[in-house]
Amino acid sequence: MAMALDAATAREMIQKLAEDRATYLDTLSRAHDVLAKAIEASATGKSPPQLTSDAIRRNTVTSVLDIESLKKSSTFSPDDSDTDDNESLFAQDPLPKESYDEDGLRRHLREYKWTPSDRDIVGSVLDNKQLLERSSIFPVTLGPVDDRSHLSHYSIFDVGKDGAPLQIQKADGKPVSRAQAIWNNIKSINADAGRTREAVGRITIVREPSPVLFAALHYTMTPHFDMDEIFQMLTQDKTKAESHRPFSPDHRHQRTFVFTLDFYTIIGDECHPMTWQKSDEDHGSSKTHVSISRCSSVVALSLTGQPLRQVRNKARRAEQKIGQLFDPFAPWHVLSMQSYPDWRHSIDAHNSTRHYVNGPEAFLITLRAEFKDAQKRLLEVYNRISDLVRMPANFMFNEAARDRLLFEDEDFTFSRRYFWAHQSLGIMNEDIQEMSLSYRKAFTDSVWDGSSKLVWPGDESVSSRYANWRKRMRKLREDIESELHGLENIAAMNSEKMKEIKGLRDNLFSGTSVLESRRSVDQAMITVQQGHNIKLLTLVTIFFLPLTFVTSVFGMTNMDPDEGFLDFGIVTTVICVPTYFLIGSLNTTSGAHFWRQKTQQFFAALGEMVVKFFALFGYRPGWANRPSSFHSDPVDARPLHRRSQSAREGMAARDHISPPPTSPTNTTPFNRRPTLSPNANKEGSPHSGLHHSATIANIPLEDEQENGPKHLIRKLDQGDHRKTNSWGSSNGHGIAATDRSTRHPTFLDRIPEVDNAKKDDASEGEGWMSRVITWGSGSTKRKKASGKVEREV
Repeated sequence: MAMALDAATAREMIQKLAEDRATYLDTLSRAHDVLAKAIEASATGKSPPQLTSDAIRRNTVTSVLDIESLKKSSTFSPDDSDTDDNESLFAQDPLPKESYDEDGLRRHLREYKWTPSDRDIVGSVLDNKQLLERSSIFPVTLGPVDDRSHLSHYSIFDVGKDGAPLQIQKADGKPVSRAQAIWNNIKSINADAGRTREAVGRITIVREPSPVLFAALHYTMTPHFDMDEIFQMLTQDKTKAESHRPFSPDHRHQRTFVFTLDFYTIIGDECHPMTWQKSDEDHGSSKTHVSISRCSSVVALSLTGQPLRQVRNKARRAEQKIGQLFDPFAPWHVLSMQSYPDWRHSIDAHNSTRHYVNGPEAFLITLRAEFKDAQKRLLEVYNRISDLVRMPANFMFNEAARDRLLFEDEDFTFSRRYFWAHQSLGIMNEDIQEMSLSYRKAFTDSVWDGSSKLVWPGDESVSSRYANWRKRMRKLREDIESELHGLENIAAMNSEKMKEIKGLRDNLFSGTSVLESRRSVDQAMITVQQGHNIKLLTLVTIFFLPLTFVTSVFGMTNMDPDEGFLDFGIVTTVICVPTYFLIGSLNTTSGAHFWRQKTQQFFAALGEMVVKFFALFGYRPGWANRPSSFHSDPVDARPLHRRSQSAREGMAARDHISPPPTSPTNTTPFNRRPTLSPNANKEGSPHSGLHHSATIANIPLEDEQENGPKHLIRKLDQGDHRKTNSWGSSNGHGIAATDRSTRHPTFLDRIPEVDNAKKDDASEGEGWMSRVITWGSGSTKRKKASGKVEREV
């Protein structure tokens, strides 16, 4: 009876045949090399190499094919040969038996306390109540299924005591779905009754697992790994390494070494990112970007068995003082979960030709394969971005193609393309830098040479087993760092491409700017032409405007129709000629300046007439005290603190002021206000402008400043303040005051230390006003108390 094969099963069988063929050819090649070296040794008189079946079968860097006896001495000795074929150099303790079933998986799904990160991955399974009630949680249909588990791929190896990984393929004779096949292979370890080869290690690699397969892995691997932490690392969009933590309260952290990688990849055909992975909503092609997705994988190692020894935590504030270290040669598990929505997985990382001395070696080889896959994916992203921004083939020969790249289109295609490409390459470089830093932080020199106290301790001096392992570790370190060097080369290529894209973007901006500037110039020329047209239209309109007015007047029905045209001509000439003259003069710069000056003088004269008119009624508007830009007198443009009299005039004015009397208690001559001369209000006196009702009070002052002058307080009656806003005096210190309304200097104008705002405030204040004057003092203060305003100068 013929058995139906699906495409996935056929691919697996082809892969297995290819591996067997490679193994067979490798065995023949190695046998040929051993025989050739034996002939060479006999011809030169050296000891021949030892020929065993293990020597031909085993493909390791420390196998007998290295033949160190040929390098060291011509005398053969068993001690000189590499004893790599000895199984004592490999881990020998078998893994404990484990077996799981679907009922236990159902209980795990229902009862386990799932974290938010867990629900991001397996939430669709937890929320599907019907799925948990079905007889089989896994799809039973062959071919495509709704959860896309038919696209999942797996490689599961059991490693024996000789270190050789053998892929397990469990089948009961009937075809099953891909999800069911994966479950059949992970649900048990060393549990088969008729099993003759016990496994000391298990390598579990699952690519693009569906949510139900994630749940199955969580169930079967929770005893060995902190799967909640691993799921969180898968979803956190960050490359991170967590080495063995011997002082953690969780024993699984003491046993495990976890490394997660996170970067970007091109979405493959018929592939879809996981719901928790960031990706483009539209997976199709675009002119501005390439459809990519965030991808991640986890490689984890778990060492089982009893602790090798205890270690003390020397940290002063450590909560856990004693930690557990586990033997690197203990039974082990290596778990690799890859969530890559593409077809670029490496499936040849492990095969039966390789041999692993312990779990750390298998872990590092799996990690090396992940770094190699990261190179492939990131290089593919680089190539696609390069194709996106690359010049077309006819760029050098087609002017239209050059113009399309030089000038932006209406959709801003090139700006958006260059921006996305530049930023994406920068983010890729950050991912590569995170990978490199995480690796170098986790795998220090002490880890590689065995001097670390916490991670895989034990150097070559411990035993021949450790010496053999450290020798293999040195070669493995070179391989891994070679892959990291390849990633760093991709980062350098990304940086160069970013410079190229920046140059393209700058050229685009320059070309577009030139184009826009030309358009702006053209638009300006159009605007100027439109201005000339409007000006011409305005002139034509203005030309006919007075004519229209005259004709409208003479066209009235009440006009005498028998009148001659003399009146019409005279009126037309009187109206039109001045109008045309005025318009013509205003159309020139000098004419516009002339008429503006005359207009200002007219309004200034009009304002003075209004002020004089209101003065007849004893009222002075407040705006009359402010300088006007329309005033024609150039004296108004001078500063308010300009002197109004010469020094000689000030000295002559002293004859009209009586000396201030002295007080019995205060001998300072300025403690009282000076009295005015009797001739102060006489005609011709320099103080004749003082209003007769202004009251002057003599008020003693206290010292305001240390070693400073005394002050003189002068109060003016508010009732007369509106009639005359000043009092006149001359005191020998050059202080003079006259009426401010006449635009001559007032008392405040003669004090340079008082600014204009304070002068206006003092001259326009309401209520009682006190002016405090300090002779020879340059400081100014303003006080308010009980409704009075004091000004201190």
